[in-house]
Amino acid sequence: MIRSLKKYENNKKIKIKPNINIGVVVLILIISILFIRLGNVLKSNRERGAFAYVQLLNLGMPVIESQVYDEGSYTENRLSLKNVFLEVLGLKNLSYKGIIQNEISFFGEIGDEGTKSTFTFNPFQISEESISKLPANNDSKNTKIYDGSLKKQLNKSKPEILIYHSHTTENYNAAEPESLNENTNVVGVGDVLSKELEENYGIAVLHDKTDHCISYNDSYTRSGETVDKYLKQYGDFKMIIDLHRDSVEDKSVTTTEIYGMSAAKVMFVNAKNSTRYDKNKALTEKVFSKTSELFPTLPIKILTYNRGKNAFNQSKSDGCLLFEIGSHTNTPEECKVTAECMARVIAEIINK
Repeated sequence: MIRSLKKYENNKKIKIKPNINIGVVVLILIISILFIRLGNVLKSNRERGAFAYVQLLNLGMPVIESQVYDEGSYTENRLSLKNVFLEVLGLKNLSYKGIIQNEISFFGEIGDEGTKSTFTFNPFQISEESISKLPANNDSKNTKIYDGSLKKQLNKSKPEILIYHSHTTENYNAAEPESLNENTNVVGVGDVLSKELEENYGIAVLHDKTDHCISYNDSYTRSGETVDKYLKQYGDFKMIIDLHRDSVEDKSVTTTEIYGMSAAKVMFVNAKNSTRYDKNKALTEKVFSKTSELFPTLPIKILTYNRGKNAFNQSKSDGCLLFEIGSHTNTPEECKVTAECMARVIAEIINK
């Protein structure tokens, strides 16, 4: 009996250790980190339209996709489920350049424009008097871009080209991608294009600056009303240009050099659901071909959507064009160089 009591007392002294599964703890930790990253991705996202959420609904409830979903409403949205997944895992912008910059600090000092810091053993300061300063030359007539033989007499009574912006606030500033500041947004680039066409090539232009982005998802509806107004007033135009910018994060993708000047590349966009698609396509290919001929590194491609939002208003005229000059990572100056190039391209097509 005494032996049994001692055995019982010894058993009481034994503490039961909790059975902790390290694998489960690690898994919970990883999932928590991924959820935090997901929250940061969605919070920092500037895209309007909640495309990833719509895709999730389509997967969960196919009836929504078949009866409610309008593909054209999300054609320009890039934050898909796939891109969200890649960004959360840190794989979206994975590249050899990024890996090298992370592993070797020296290469981390190489910027998007290929510039890097210069190391010197004898640093010195240059005085203002020792620097030769020349005023910036912004006159495209003094560059190889301009061709004076294309200039004709300007006739303001019948505009040949209409320029407008469905996404009026698209800005050339990575820190401020949306702005009504015409010195830095697509409207300012449209001003340069309009001025070049009129003053250097004698092509009359209407440049509409209406803000169509009061509600982003309805911007093409409002810009379509603007186009209708001018078509009713002036009849058709030789070209109706909806001028945009892209939203590519990697600046090297949208930047090139034209005659020693840094310039933003241009991408053309068509919509197959336009009732005038064949004519729109033919004009786009003509402009793309001439751009490639004159400035080989400037055009990126022709991007054709099966369904564009309101067909990007391209059903309104055979002369409808939509092109995107640069991205929010490009500078206004780079995009204005491209506007000069596009003025030359258009003049080659209209004035010859």
